[in-house]
Order: sequence, then C-alpha cells, then structure tokens
Amino acid sequence: MQLLRRTPILVEVIALLGAIALAWWLGTYATNAWLARAAVLSVDAKLAAPDPAVVRGAAQTACLYFTLGAAALAAARAWNLRKAGESSVAIPWLLPAAVFASLLGLTLHLATVDVSRGIILLPTAAGFAQGFLIGAFAGAAILVIPVDLAEWVGRASMPIAITIAVIFAALAIAGSGPAGSGTRINLGPLQPIELVKPLAVVFLAGYLGGRASKLRWQRQRVLGLRWPRIELLVPALVALLAIVAGLKIIGDLGPVLLLAFVFLGMFFVVTRATGWVVVALALVALLVTLLALWPSIAGGGTVKTRLLMWQAPWTNGLPNGHQLGEGLWAIAAGGWDGQGLAQAITPLPPAGKTDLALAVMAEQLGALGLVAYHVLMGALVLGALRVAGRSRTAERVLLASGIAILLLAQWLVIEAGTLGHLPLTGIVVPFLSAGRSSMAVFVLLAAFVARLALDARPRAPSTELVELHGATRGVQRFALVAIGAALAASVFAAVVDRPGTLARGIAMRLADGTRIVRQNPRLVVLASRVRRGSILDRNGEVLAASTPGGRTYPLKTALGTLLGVYPADRLLPTWALERRLDDKLRGYANLKGFVPLIDLEPKARATALAARDADIGSRSVRISLDAKLQAKAAQLAQAVVSRGKLAAAAVVIDVDTGQILARVQAPDYDPNAPRFASDKRGAYGTWGDKTGLHGMFQAGSVAKLFTALAAVRAEAADQTFACVEKDKQGPLYTQKGWPNPVHDHSGDRPHGQPGLVEAIAVSCNVYFAQLGVALGPEPFAQLRDDGVEIGFSSKLDVGAAGTRQLASSAFGQGAMVMSVLQAARMVTAIANAGQYMVCPLEIPATCAAQNIVNNPAALLPVIAGMRRVLTHGTGARLVQPAGLRVYGKTGTADVRGFVGEQPWGIAPAAQAAPHSWFVAFAEPTRIREGELTAPGRLAIAVVVPRGGTGASAAGPLAMQILAAARELGYLQ
Repeated sequence: MQLLRRTPILVEVIALLGAIALAWWLGTYATNAWLARAAVLSVDAKLAAPDPAVVRGAAQTACLYFTLGAAALAAARAWNLRKAGESSVAIPWLLPAAVFASLLGLTLHLATVDVSRGIILLPTAAGFAQGFLIGAFAGAAILVIPVDLAEWVGRASMPIAITIAVIFAALAIAGSGPAGSGTRINLGPLQPIELVKPLAVVFLAGYLGGRASKLRWQRQRVLGLRWPRIELLVPALVALLAIVAGLKIIGDLGPVLLLAFVFLGMFFVVTRATGWVVVALALVALLVTLLALWPSIAGGGTVKTRLLMWQAPWTNGLPNGHQLGEGLWAIAAGGWDGQGLAQAITPLPPAGKTDLALAVMAEQLGALGLVAYHVLMGALVLGALRVAGRSRTAERVLLASGIAILLLAQWLVIEAGTLGHLPLTGIVVPFLSAGRSSMAVFVLLAAFVARLALDARPRAPSTELVELHGATRGVQRFALVAIGAALAASVFAAVVDRPGTLARGIAMRLADGTRIVRQNPRLVVLASRVRRGSILDRNGEVLAASTPGGRTYPLKTALGTLLGVYPADRLLPTWALERRLDDKLRGYANLKGFVPLIDLEPKARATALAARDADIGSRSVRISLDAKLQAKAAQLAQAVVSRGKLAAAAVVIDVDTGQILARVQAPDYDPNAPRFASDKRGAYGTWGDKTGLHGMFQAGSVAKLFTALAAVRAEAADQTFACVEKDKQGPLYTQKGWPNPVHDHSGDRPHGQPGLVEAIAVSCNVYFAQLGVALGPEPFAQLRDDGVEIGFSSKLDVGAAGTRQLASSAFGQGAMVMSVLQAARMVTAIANAGQYMVCPLEIPATCAAQNIVNNPAALLPVIAGMRRVLTHGTGARLVQPAGLRVYGKTGTADVRGFVGEQPWGIAPAAQAAPHSWFVAFAEPTRIREGELTAPGRLAIAVVVPRGGTGASAAGPLAMQILAAARELGYLQ
C-alpha cells in the first residue's frame, strides 16, 4: 500500500528526469536548425550572424540551466516520497506538465531566429532558462519546507495587502513603460506587476478563506440564481470596480483583466453564488464594450492602439496597428504541422517572443504544437482544480483554485488576444514568453500546488467543504468548456481560416504618416519570384517591364506619373497604372494562390514558381497609348515648361474609337528614380495627375462648347443675342439686381447681333451669358447627368435661373472646371456626331458610349464656329500643321490663386496669370470642310496653367502635338 501511495510521485520523478534527457536532444536539434537558417539568411539577405560557437555555447548554457532546475524539482519530489500518504492527492501529471511546457518554450527560444537592424540576434533561451531555474529552485524549496503554507497564508493577508497597495502606489507615482505606450508597469528594471498576480491569489485565499462560512451561507435565491446578500454583494462589486480602476493607475488592460477574473472566480468558489458570476461577467463585458466603443476611455498610447487594432485588425491604419494581423498571419502559416523549427518569418511579428509567442510557436509547430500546448496547460489547470476539490480547508481550496484560475485566465486572455477575440493585453504567454520573472512565477505556482497536494485531503467530511468542493467542480466544468473552445478557435485559425488570413493585407501607417498596405511577407517573397507582366502600348512597345535588375520604364519622364512605380514605398494614387492594373500584372487578384506553395518542399516550390513565371505573356497588359506619340508630346510639353511655364498637360483621342493615344504632362515623374523626388508637392509638381481629376482647372472659354452642346440639345442653337452695350472695360451684359455686369475681354469690341457660330469664333462672353440665362440651369444639369463629364462630381450646379452665377457659368466661370481629359472627350463627341465615349486605357476594352444629341446635324453650327476660331477668331494667328484642318476653341481662364500654388509663389486668392486652354479636333485637308463626321480625326485638349491666353501657350503646343501625330502616321 505504501508503494502504491508513492507511485504517482515516482512517476513524476521519472518524467522530470526524462524531460532533462529530452531537453538536450531537442536543444541540439533546435540549435542546428537555428544555425542552418541563420546561414541561409546571412547569404540571401546579407545579414550579420553571430559566431556558431557562441550560439552553441549559449544553447548549452540554457540546457544546463533547464537541467539544474528540473533536477532540483525531481530531487524535491523524491524527498516528498516520505510524506506521501493517504492524505495526498495524486496529480502525477502536474509538475511534469509545467516542466514540459517550459521545455516547449525553451525549444522555441533556441530555434527562433530573430533579426534587428540587419543583425541576427543571439537566441534568448539562456534568459528564459534562467527564469525556469529560479522558479524551479524556489519551487523545490517550497516542496521540502516543513511549514504549512496554507496556515501561513491566513496570517499574512494584511502584509500582502499592504505590499500590493504599495506596488500600485509606486507604479502610479514612478511607474514607466515602453516609450509612447502610456503604461506604468515598470519600476526601473523591475516589473512588479508580475509579483502582484500571485500575491493577489494568496491575499484573496487568506481573506476570503477566513470568512468562508459567512460568505457561503448568507445568500438567497432570486430568479433561479444564488446571490450573496446585498451587504456582501456590494463590497464585492466595490472590490471589482477597484480592480478595474487599476487600469487608470497602470494604464495596461492585461493585468486588470487578470485580477478581475481571479477575483470573480475566487469569490464564486467561496460563495457558490451563480448570480454573482452573472453580474460580475456582465460588468467585465460592459467594460470591454465601453472600451471598444470609446477607446479613449482607457487613455492614449498602447491600450488605445490595441483596442482600435482589435476592432479592425486589418484596416485600422495605425502606426503600430499591424501587430494583431501579423500574429494571425503567423498562426495561419503553421497549418497542421508547422513550417518547422527555426522557420518562422524574420523579422518576427512585433513582440513575437513575448505577447505573440503563441503565434510564433504556431508558425513553427502548427496546429499540432497548439494542441500539445493546450494539453499541457489543461493538465496544469485541471490538476490544480483537482487539488482544490479535495483540499481540507477553505484556504487550501482557495489557494489551489486561485492558482488554477490565474493560469487559466492568463492563458486564455492572451490567446484570445492573439486570435483577435479580445484586445491584445501585453501579458505574457505562460511558459512560452521570454522573461525571467514570469517564468519563475509560473514554475513556482505549479510547485506550490504540488506542495498543497501532499497533505491535502480532509481528515473528516464537513458540509462547509462539500460546498467549497462543489464550487471547484463548477469551475472545473467551466475550465473544460473554455479549454475546448480555445483549442477549437486556435485550430480553426491555423487550419480552417488559413487561406483567407494568409492572403489578407494590413493597412498601416509609416512613421512619416504615409498609409500603405502591407502584404504577408511569406507570400510576397514567393510572389516576388514571379515576374510582373509588362505594360505595352497599342503597337506592342514596352512601357514597363520586369528585368533581372528590377522594374524598368523606357519612357521615363514621358509617362511616369501616369504609370506610377513598382514596387513603391507608399500606396500609389488611384490613377497610377501600376496600381490600377495590379491584379492583371501580377496575374492574380490576391495572394491566395500562393498559399499552397508555402507547404511545399523547396525543390517542388521552385518548380511551381518557375512554371508561373514562364507564363508572363498572360500577365501583360496593352493600353491604347502610342508610345512614340506619347514621348513626342511629352517632349513638347516639357519644352513649354523649360521656357518658364509652370506646367503643361495634354490629351489626344482617336475620334473614331474614343481611345486615348497620348496623355502627357510636364513636369512628370521618373519611375526609374530610386525614390520619389522632393518636388511632388503642390499643384505643379510631378504628382498628381494633371490630366485627370488632380488636374482640374477653371475651364474659361472652352466651357462655352459645353454651353453650346446644352443649347443644341434644347434646340436653341439658332438664337442670336445683342452685344452692343459697353463701358470702359468693354462689351457688357447685365440684369437688374446683378452685383456687376458680364464683360467681354478688356479691349474687345461689340459684336452686334452674333449667332452661335460667330460667338464661338470670337469667344463672346456677352452672348453666352445671355444664352445661359435663356436656357436656364436644367439643360446644363441634364447634359452632365447624361454622362458628359465636367467638374469633380456627378452633379453640376451652374446657378439658379436668372442669376449672375448662371450667366458666369455659361461662359466658363463658376462651376465650369475641367480636366484636359474631360475637355478632350467633350471635343471628341462634337467631332463624332454627338457620340460621347469613355474608354479605359486597357485594350481591348469596351467603351461606354452615349448619344448626347438627338439630331447630330444640329452640331454643324458648333463645328462651323470651331473652324472659324482658326480662320477669323481668337485662334486665327495659330499656324495649323501642313496638310491638316483644325477646328478649335481657345480658353483664357481667369482665376485667383489657390491652395497648392504657394510653392510657386502664388498665394491663395492672389491675382495671377490666367490658365491657357486650347481644345480642337483635326482632319486631313483632303476631307471637305465642315463635314459632320469624317474618318481619321484626332481630338486634343491642352492646358498650360498660368500660361496666359489660350492662343499664346496652349494653342501652339496643341498644333505641335498634332503635327507630331501626322508625322507618326495619323491624320493621313
């Protein structure tokens, strides 16, 4: 019989000695894996690696520490053999579970390769093993000390309470945390909060244990639940709220949640009051909900970041908001059996050896490693509850159950945070995270329970103990459910949800405030071995291509802003083709297709990647631009800037197809440059896109064509209006109540009674102001609603009927703002019998086409007016290219300085030179003049911001581009 009673302890001793032997074998295996991975990284990534002899020496030191600690525990348990009797509770798995969990952590610290600032760091296993050694020596002392620890606990309650209060006060006054974290968890090099947790268990065990009878029997049943009497419930709630108030003192959510759960569980054990559990859990849930809705309640710094990160792990866009997403990546990377020791991604996820140690373990050991860890932790928690359910005094029951609750809470809170089910709290992962103090505490707690089990059983049964033991069985059932749920959730994250998680991107913000989307580096490194498709022009000429030296852009500053650059050090703007065409150029919409390759052997992975890379043709994209025309037009635009103009932009469209042949701007960005240039800020730098929505300028007189289209649709294009009144500023038109008249250009003469043709030719503001008032606002709005793009939005407000605002809009002021692309499409519609087309740059592609006039012949006066601009009107001095006939419209847009022009010496609201506009379509002279349609026409729009009159800057540039197009074979 005596041998049978001692068998469980003998099993423990044998298991502990076995852990020592296993530690040396695993230590050697893990160290070899670490050295092999470090050797690869030092070659492939050119990282500085420590000397292998130093690494092996550190690993042997760590294994020696572990050996000494495990041997001390084995010796102490062997000493306990003489005390093993009928009063002992057999838990032969508890101490071995703690030691094997520590061995799991030691193996991970020996195998995990970490990188910082281009240097491969030494493994942190020695410090981890030191913590184990300290805890094991202290635990061994507890196992052999000839003192009844439970009786000592009852007498030490008050000193322990004072110690806890002093620690919190010291943290409130002199506590500190990592820079910018907002926490107060450190006192110099120490982190006393780790000591507070076991002290809180000991204090509560002594305090509640001495009042167990009173707390247990003074209760009542309400709504089917047991409740402490109000005079007992209120102090408990006050204690819980005081713990929650600790969040304000230390600024860290983790310890507060742990202490709250420990108090909740221990108060339930002593009262067996299910109603208390409901209320307390509701309060904790309310706290978490309030923090989720209003994170600022917790203050700033790390806690607020973690709360926002919990709400949106993938899209929070915070400077340090990528931690949770990176942890989920690591868990998903593990799959069923992991990537192998030393194969965790480098650099590790933030806090990969502390807060996210579970994620790093999962990547290397997979779901099987998670199962092993859950089994070991479950054995510890359930073993402690087994001791609690068989102990002979209230203090002993509360000590063992309190330790079980602390271990369970710490484990599940950090695991739930790692999986994204709770906010990350910054507490360590039991037996896995780096840290001497935390490791020492966990090993010490396991030894404490083993010591309580030696003489645990009651000498005689009592109703009081029956109640306490019943409460521990309730906690045990809860623990089983919680452990099962945690295991299921972790396996789900590692296996079931794996493809979606691995392929998700994390929106994050760089130190300079730039928002980027960070993709999973495990998949990015695979995808980077598959060349990005080429971007080709309409004739197959290369505009962007992947070469062994990286991405190249042959046109350089002729197309850089529109193309963007790949890879970019920031999120590219929406217009950049490298971003817009990203899915097609990569050959996939997301990185999910690379997930299966993660688990392949290196040779099989290389073969699969080579097969994908070879199919580069399927990933190439052809666009409608003509590389030669683009390059020539960009050269001409840059020449305008070189002569002192701020910028220039032009768009050329094939009227027959609606396809864009050239889309140029100057200055333009050179994507072959190593980084973004410094002159991209402001309206006229290399960014943004001055041909699209980022190049919106007051349209001036080119918007008169929009008014003319509205008149054609309203069958009002045959109207004439008087232009006879004038003052010192020139011809005018006004109505009663207007603040000032509409004037033509200074120095202009009255034009008599012009019709639409003459008004377009001489750009008569007076005519178009009257035409706009006669039309009213509806035809303008309807033309925009029917698809003719103008302005920033889909709605156009030209002003109310009869107002000066409506008159101003009609001749090109007010709401009439345009990009050159919008202007070119408008002119294309006029040249193509009212067919308005919006074509994407990619070809082949379907263009959105809309007939904007019911009677195309009604456009003939507009066409005639545009031709007269070049023969007798505002553009008469422009030299038309040989062999071409041009139908155009000049625009001189007066506008005060605006935000974005300051780097160029133009203050907001200051007087400045007008924007120079010119829009036109051209045809060969062999075609009869004035035809409604003709094949082979090109449309063009040009703007030279602050360039002066339309005929002085934009017009000549347009003629030069049209001449270049003819030389390249167009307009023949």
